[in-house]
Amino acid sequence: MDTPLKIRRSAIAGSWYPGNKASLEKLIKSYLDDAPKQKAPKNKTVAALIVPHAGYAYSGRCAAYSFKQLEGDKFNRVFIIAPSHRAWFTGGSIPSADAYETPLGLVHIDKDIVSKLRESPLISEVPKAHFDEHSLEIQLPFLQLVLTNFKLVPIVIGDVNYEQAKALGKLLAENVGPDDVIVASGDFTHFGSAFGYVPFSSDVKENLTKLDLGLADIILKKDVKGIFDYKNKTGITCCGIKVFATLAAALPENAVGVQLLYYKSGDEDNSYAHSVSYVSAVFYKNVTEISDFDNVDRQAACPTLDDTLLTIEEKNTLLKIARDTLTSHVNKKGKPDLSDYKLTDRLKEKAGAFVTLHKKGQLRGCIGYIQGIAPLAETVRENACNASTEDPRFPPVQPSELDDIDIEISVMSPLRKIGSPEEVVAGKHGVVLKKGYNQGVFLPQVATEQGWDRETFLKNLGLKAGLDAEAYKTAELLVFTADVFGEK
Repeated sequence: MDTPLKIRRSAIAGSWYPGNKASLEKLIKSYLDDAPKQKAPKNKTVAALIVPHAGYAYSGRCAAYSFKQLEGDKFNRVFIIAPSHRAWFTGGSIPSADAYETPLGLVHIDKDIVSKLRESPLISEVPKAHFDEHSLEIQLPFLQLVLTNFKLVPIVIGDVNYEQAKALGKLLAENVGPDDVIVASGDFTHFGSAFGYVPFSSDVKENLTKLDLGLADIILKKDVKGIFDYKNKTGITCCGIKVFATLAAALPENAVGVQLLYYKSGDEDNSYAHSVSYVSAVFYKNVTEISDFDNVDRQAACPTLDDTLLTIEEKNTLLKIARDTLTSHVNKKGKPDLSDYKLTDRLKEKAGAFVTLHKKGQLRGCIGYIQGIAPLAETVRENACNASTEDPRFPPVQPSELDDIDIEISVMSPLRKIGSPEEVVAGKHGVVLKKGYNQGVFLPQVATEQGWDRETFLKNLGLKAGLDAEAYKTAELLVFTADVFGEK
């Protein structure tokens, strides 16, 4: 009789990422669809990836930029090296398991390679390092969707110094085959008093960027000693520091790295009191000439989240579309043609948005789409019409009112389901409340405009949804942030 497989069950499905197979596939595919595939150097293949490991709601988009580079290629094995957050030991730990399980199925471990690695004193098994560790498992669903028929070599890395990182990297290099790839899991700076790391109190956003990209540049250069020196010099709270040092030591000399995406969780609402930074990067092997990259700057090629937010010009374009539409629609002259406006790629992407009208400081209409069902420019145009004539709380706007009306636009972030009302931050989060057939939504600025605290905000949202004031305690709550701008 066959011996039953020893399975490492998922420790984070349903929390760090969706526990339902269909929902998980849909979410990952949405991230991958939005991620570009880097133009690889001629005849070069991927040697390694750098991938963040926060919950998908926070770093899934960044992770997709890395995993997108594997689409369409075949790899026999994936070596994942990931940091330990809960167990303290030296070297690397590999679990005594046959496979990892996720909602997408089993990922089988390459027992032959594991046996060879276990011959080294640097590799052991520390059960606690795998029992509830997220940093390795969270990479698997992405791999399951972009690759087929690969085997896994899962290594959780504990404490290593410079010499140990060099030795561990050498061990990996000796066992990584020509058709294998390394995935290095790690987040960058954890900034804020909760992390015990506040090295600067002014220009936080700019200083964080400088700090993070300084480390990223050293990693791209595969400078193992430089990584440790940078940690000692800055105190940077990068949980992947030992992983990245090991990766740098494992990569061949002719591997060249390209940064793909960088952002901070604080970029979401421009608040950095509690922020974690995320970087994605790809290393190609067998690169003999940097010209193979078609003159692509290895770090300048990396966009940040700021690059995906609206620029001043894009905001002004949307406000002009809204103003022109409002005037034309109220005067019964139809809608303006969007081809008359300079639409960037961002304005052509699907995004949720609300258009709010104020007349002499008082609300005069507000309608929008919570989620992206149409290109952003089109969404703004449609809801400029809707806010002026379809808001059931107000009569249609008349031509005589146009000069007294100011327009405000709120561009929405993706919705994120929360587990408790306590997670809502009044003034920061907009909230969608759902219970049965009833639903209500408040934009983030509602709490600020009304002077409401969280409880008052949620109670009034329940009333708006046609429920009682205590409905928020048992209802489904989804939060979002918004980039809010207006004519005034």
